[in-house]
Amino acid sequence: MTRDGLRLFYIPPEAVQGGQVVLGAEESAHIHRVLKIQAGTICRLATPEGQEYKVELTAISANESTARIIEHLPRRPSPPLSVALGLPLLKGERFEWVLQKGCELGADAFHPLALERCEVRIQERRRAERHKRWRRIVLEAAKQCDRVPPPFTHPLGGLDDFLAATEDSDLKIVGYLGEGAISLHEALSGMSGADAPLRVAILTGPEGDLTSEEAGRAMDAGFLPVSLGPRILRADTAPVSLLTIVQHALGDMG
Repeated sequence: MTRDGLRLFYIPPEAVQGGQVVLGAEESAHIHRVLKIQAGTICRLATPEGQEYKVELTAISANESTARIIEHLPRRPSPPLSVALGLPLLKGERFEWVLQKGCELGADAFHPLALERCEVRIQERRRAERHKRWRRIVLEAAKQCDRVPPPFTHPLGGLDDFLAATEDSDLKIVGYLGEGAISLHEALSGMSGADAPLRVAILTGPEGDLTSEEAGRAMDAGFLPVSLGPRILRADTAPVSLLTIVQHALGDMG
């Protein structure tokens, strides 16, 4: 259950039709088959742009549901920090765990990356299916922690895609095990006094770290190589640790 005891569901903007909302098959099936919610239930709906509604569900089926808008809820204030995470593909459930925890910790965009040392490879024909699964995992995590708007999950891409997407970030950091890395504290201290909201890009490597060529490309694009201390963190621990520290220092976890 989420804020005010009202469950949260997500809708596209076009679902709102005057004073009524039409929910598509994915959310309707979850409401009908999994949660077994009945017509007359009061809940909240939110769009990817952050518009939020208090509604009454008026009709429910596995394929489509409708709701009556009771109240247009005020938009939530923008957070002081917007974080894009560049995440290497990882084995098993570890990647999905990072998506869940990243959502809870306030990441705004996830960029799954196929890097050279990734032990996981996804065939082209399976990428759309995997992206749909990742998106569903992020949205479910967003409901649990009451994220409005929910984070955006990009399809699988390469390092150059991520570097281009984060070109205008205010701070760009890459977890780095090689020589020349600075402390994360040093990287963050340079942002003291900066105007909010800040845009931060975080990049981490797979098992075995980024190759020297990948790290070099990131640094050429303005990423600061940072160290998390003398211990080598697992590939799923590093992004969660970096995100937590950045949120504490610059965001809303302080």
